[in-house]
Amino acid sequence: MVTGAGTLYPLLSRLKKDGHVTTRWRESDAGPPRKYYAITDDGRRALGEFTIHWRLFRDAVDNILAKGTP
Repeated sequence: MVTGAGTLYPLLSRLKKDGHVTTRWRESDAGPPRKYYAITDDGRRALGEFTIHWRLFRDAVDNILAKGTP
């Protein structure tokens, strides 16, 4: 899966707004300061819930694909 900054940074911003990640700036020896992201406890809970729903969705799609097209 290929994504660009135009996809990734809005998603990270939304995760931060929702309290699923925290950010901090750190100085870099090779250029400007860099922003680092860390998952929060709320983020871990949300990830667990998402994982359950994703597996159900994946299994449903796999079942449809296994039946083939008429």
